Parts: sequence; C-alpha cells; structure tokens
Amino acid sequence: MKHARSYAKIYRVFIRYLLSYVILLLLPITLITLVVYNVFVGSLQDEMIAGNLNTLDKVRFAMDDQLKRIEDTTYQMMLEDNRFSQYRISDDPGYKAWGIVGELRRYAKINPFIHEIWLYYRGESSVYTSKSVYSLPMLANQAYSFGDWTEEQIARDLDSLPGPEIRPPSRDLNGSESFMRIIVPIFPNQNRPYATVVYLIKESTIQQFLSSHVRTGGSTWIIGQDNRVITGFGAGAGTVPADVAALAGTPTAEPYRIVTIGSEQHYMFTVPSKQNRWKYVTLLPVGQVLDKVERSKLMFLYGVSAIILVGGVLIFLGMRWNYYPIRRLRLETERLLPSQEPKLNEIETVRFALNSLVHQNRWLDQRVKNHSAVAHKQMLISMLRGDVATAEDLKLYGEETLVPIEGSLFCVIIAEFPAAGTGQSLYPSLSALEACWPEGWQAYGLQHLDPSKTIFLISMDGKEMSSLRSALERFRDGSSAAAGRAVTVGTGRAAGPGEIPRSYLEANTALDYRFIQGNGRIIYYEDIPASRSLQERYPHREMEELLSSIRSGNAAKAVSCLTSMLAFIRQNQPPLIVARSLCFEMLRTIDRAWNDVEMDDRSSYHYPDIFTLERFETLDEFEQLIKSVCTDLGDMFRNAQGEGGAARSVEPLLEYIQLHYRDCAFSFQNMARHFNMALPNLSQFFKDQTGVTLLDYTTNLRMETAKKLLAGEDMPLKTVAEQVGYYNVSSFIRRFKQLVGVTPGEFRANIRKT
Repeated sequence: MKHARSYAKIYRVFIRYLLSYVILLLLPITLITLVVYNVFVGSLQDEMIAGNLNTLDKVRFAMDDQLKRIEDTTYQMMLEDNRFSQYRISDDPGYKAWGIVGELRRYAKINPFIHEIWLYYRGESSVYTSKSVYSLPMLANQAYSFGDWTEEQIARDLDSLPGPEIRPPSRDLNGSESFMRIIVPIFPNQNRPYATVVYLIKESTIQQFLSSHVRTGGSTWIIGQDNRVITGFGAGAGTVPADVAALAGTPTAEPYRIVTIGSEQHYMFTVPSKQNRWKYVTLLPVGQVLDKVERSKLMFLYGVSAIILVGGVLIFLGMRWNYYPIRRLRLETERLLPSQEPKLNEIETVRFALNSLVHQNRWLDQRVKNHSAVAHKQMLISMLRGDVATAEDLKLYGEETLVPIEGSLFCVIIAEFPAAGTGQSLYPSLSALEACWPEGWQAYGLQHLDPSKTIFLISMDGKEMSSLRSALERFRDGSSAAAGRAVTVGTGRAAGPGEIPRSYLEANTALDYRFIQGNGRIIYYEDIPASRSLQERYPHREMEELLSSIRSGNAAKAVSCLTSMLAFIRQNQPPLIVARSLCFEMLRTIDRAWNDVEMDDRSSYHYPDIFTLERFETLDEFEQLIKSVCTDLGDMFRNAQGEGGAARSVEPLLEYIQLHYRDCAFSFQNMARHFNMALPNLSQFFKDQTGVTLLDYTTNLRMETAKKLLAGEDMPLKTVAEQVGYYNVSSFIRRFKQLVGVTPGEFRANIRKT
C-alpha cells in the first residue's frame, strides 16, 4: 500500500495531465451532443424538406417543358403556310392521306414524349393519325377503345370542342396501355376552329419521365386544373387518388404540410405550375422521414462514442510517448543533481534542477564578467588571426563569449608611439586611447606585443572612407595630446570578417612607411604605390599547385612549389608589401589545406598565422617553418586517405565503383566515407589519377551497361534504368539521350534493324 502511494506521488503529474486532457476531450463532445445535436437534427429535417421541394420543382419544370413543346407543335400546325396546306387542298384522297400522315409522323418523331397525333378536319369523315388514316367509328372502336371516351363523345369533341382540354389517363381496352389525351382545336386566323388535334401520351411514359427525376421515395402526383388526378407513381400511387385530389384542393400558403391519409401521417409537398395551372404533389410518410433522422441520430451517437474511445486511447498513448522524455529527464536529473528530499515528482524535480542551474549560471556569469577583458582580448585576437570567417560567425562567437562585436566590414588601425622622453609617461592606457575616438565610431582596442603599438579594429558598417579619415585625424590629435608626443597611425583597407588579417598586414606595412613619410602622420595603405609589373607576374599557378600537392600528400612537390615562390621573392626583390602579401597568401593556402583535413584543434600543432608572419625577421625563418608545416600536412592527408596508403592507388576506387555503380543507393559521399576521405579530396585524387571526374566515369559506365541490356534483353525501360542505378526512368532516358544522342527506345530499335 505504501509502495502504491509512493508510485502515485511520483507519477501524479502524468495522471493529472491525463485526466485534464480527457476532460478537455469530453467538454467539446458534450457541447456537440447537447447543442449541435439538436441543430444537426433540425438542419437535417430542413434539408430534407428543401430537397424534396427542389426535386418536385424540377419535375414541374421538366413536365412544363414537355407540354410547352407540344404547344409549340400545335402553333406550327396553326400557321397558314404550313406543309399541311398542300395536302389538304388536294383532290386525290390517296395523296392527301399520304402527305398528312407523313407530316404527323414527322411531328411525332420530333417529340418522343408523344405516342401518337390525331388530326381531324371538321366536316370530314376521316381522322388522320401519325400511324394511319381511320374512319371515326374504326378509330373509336377498333384502333382504340376508351371506357370514358365513346365514339359519340369522340365525334362531338373532335367536331365541336371550343377550347383545349386535357383528359386524365384512361386505359385502352384494346391494349394494355393508359393514355393521357390532350385535345386542342386549331384556329388558323378565324373565329371558329377548322380542325382538332389530339395528342396521345402514354401514362407509363409520364411516370417513367417523372421517376427519372424523383428518387426520394413516397408517391408523386400530378393534379389537373380541375383538381382531378392526372397521374401518379410511387408507393401507394393507385390507392388514394381521391384523397390526394381533395387534399391538393385545400388552399394553403405553405409549400409543405403534414396530412393524414387513412391512419398514416404524410409530409405533403406541393408545387404549382403557372403555365398550365397543374399542381405537382409528393407524399412522403412521416415515419420514413423520421426513420432517416433516427438513423442519423444513432450514427451520430455511435460517432461520438467512437471519438471518445479512440480519443481516450490516443491521449493515453500520446501522454505515455510525451511523458517518456520527461521521465528520462527526471531520472537523469536525479542522477546528476541528487536531492536530499524524498522522491520528487516530475515538476518538483525539474524545478530543483532549474534552481540549481540558475545558481550555477549566476556564478559562471560572475566569473565571465570578471574575465570580460580577457574574453574581449581573445575575441580580437581570433578576428585578427582569421578564425572568424563571416558576419554570422562573428555574431555567434560574440554571443558565446559575451563580447558584443557585430558587423560585416572592418578596418585595422595600428597606432605607434615614439619612445618616451625625460619626464614623459611611458604610454597611454588602452581605455584612454579608446576615449580619443569621436562619438559614433566603434573602435575595439588591443595592446600589441610591442608596448609602443596599439591595434584598433574599427567597424565600418554604414561609414564612408572620407569620414574615417576625418575620425583618424581627431584620434591622432587626441592620442598625441594624451601621450604628450606625436603618434604615427598605419591604416589598412576595409575588409570583411574573413579578410581582417589582410587589413592588419596592410596597416603594419603602412606603418613601416613612416621611414619615408615621417612620424606623427596617418599613413593609408591604399596611398602606398605598388609595382604593377610584379603584381601581374604574381605566382597564382604555383599557389594552386601548392594546395593540390598538400592534398595529395606529395610533400616533395609542395616543397618545390614553396621554393619556387620564395625564389620569386628573392630574385625580384619586390616591395615589402608585395613580399608580405605573397607570404600571407601562403599562410591562407595552408589554412585551406588544414580545413580540408577536418582537424579543428590546432592547439597541439604550431600552426602559423598573421602574428607568426609579423615576428619573422628574415625570409629564411619563414621558409623553414612553412616547409615543415607543408610536410606535416601532407602526412596528415595521407593518413586521412587510409591506413597503409590504401587510396594511393586508384585501383581500390575503381573496384568499389564496379561493385556498387548498379545500386540505386550508390553515392559518392558513401564512397568517400568508405575510404575515410573527404569528398573533395577523393574527387581530386580520382581526377588526378584517371583524367576524368568521378561523375563522368560512373555515368559512362552506366550507359555502356545500359547499351548491353538494351541490345541483348527485351526488358522494360524502367527495369533497365534500375539495373544501371537510376530510380527515375525519366532521368535515365534524359541522360542516355544526352550522352548517346538517341533515346533508349530508339537505340534498341536501331540495334534490331541491323
């Protein structure tokens, strides 16, 4: 029991958060269940009503369109110049019957909704139809036989009906179909009709037409303008037409209502037609609608239950997954920072760790602040040595060392004071010299190894060189007054963070020209004349060969390159600035080679830098050190290329490519990792040994293999591409055409032709 209480105490944060997340899950679900649930049901019912009304309106529009087409057919027959006239006035009965029947058949074909058309010219004995010609008795008794339309009634309607009339469907006793009859007298331009047209429309055609538009269930009815049922279809369509007609005749302003037919309640939807004053009615049992709603309610409750169940499981699994690193953090904290208190939970453990770290950080911050001067000095030395390459590195370095030096353009200034005379102080302090700079200028001072010199790193961001000259004059005057004697200032050119060593070298060189220009002056490096002919013969090629020979581990060639460049200096006797610039370029080349070895710890090796160059009194000293460094770097490159000189021969590289080039996962980076070489070194070594690049060699090898596969086997191009190391068949086709001149498919076709 005690163990259980202890476990609950340790993990109570997990349990607390688990319960809180479950509650957060239940709150919106409860809200949905109590509020949105009712809105959902109401919306479902409203949408059902709107959907049925919309469907019924589509039925109305479609049926009105069909009746309009019939009306248009009648109007065409009314025209005096229609094609019936030439047949009607003919004295040949055969020609007359042939022509009128043909025209009626043409009208019937135009509108497939019409089953048959009758045309009767009043006063004549024959009735023309779209199928044949009948006498009136034959038409009323043999061709058709309607129970509600006898021969006498047909004769009366055809001969004397004053206006259009629609008869509801009646079954033809001679057949099995029921027909709706539309009777229309024809008025050509006279006060009384001269002919009568009858359109027979199958009731089944109407029902099929309506059913193609209505799929909501229930029954749909068409009520005529005399409030008689014309036709209906669907469930119960033939059982209660009188009740439907009576309900449809009851005036109401609402498009739907609930009515009772027999013992069952129905939703009754009504849409009237303004064209022919018909009414379209749909009856949908209330139980059928509520059944859909109830099913929706049930599915909604099932969905809510599933969300709660799945959400609870996911919350538990997610809490366990997220809690695992917290638990690891608690255990690690207890191991590193053990507490004297009994078992703490996660929050208490982290709080204890944070408090401990805060105390330690405060102590460390105090120590850093106490040594800020040392950090500031080290930062400036690193910049002068060239350890900071970009403005981003400078900002990051400043944040880590708490030395806020930021910028992208700097200029190095070296101020030299002559020896102090009798009664003069030795040299002004660094803080006193920094105070001599005009306001608005960021000048970072560093004491030179020579106590008579002081180095300043000037931030040039947003500054012009002309304003720097003015500031330097004010600095010279102020520092001279502070020192009590004239100050000589050497100024290098503006440079980015990676080129600060060059600016330092230029400032030092400018300072040496005080021998010519005199003390107490500001000497700008850019004002010093240089020999252009020597600069044009600058040994750039030897510098590149030096880097290449170091990377390949060829110490003899590296020493030869150094000897050639040093001989250039000795033979041409260039100005001091040219000689120092060339020596500085040698140092930069060594720095590039050192970075390629991927060894950042230079503390265990005497690596030359700009300060080393400054301390050399003769070129012989520089030559001795630089040759030693090149030899050691060559050894490092050979060691980095593999134990026992495995990569000195190109054969292992070729064997590796032969084994892996057909693998889609093959990469040069993996190959370089296999041989313990940097990728640039591997690429350069391979090109030096074979004369081609790694990419060109591997690609040509793949294309030759692809040619053999295309010529010898009938396999899909995708398979061929995968066989030669290409995931993407499009890339393979594009590369093949680029190198071979034709696509793989064209290459295969050409091979087969030959």
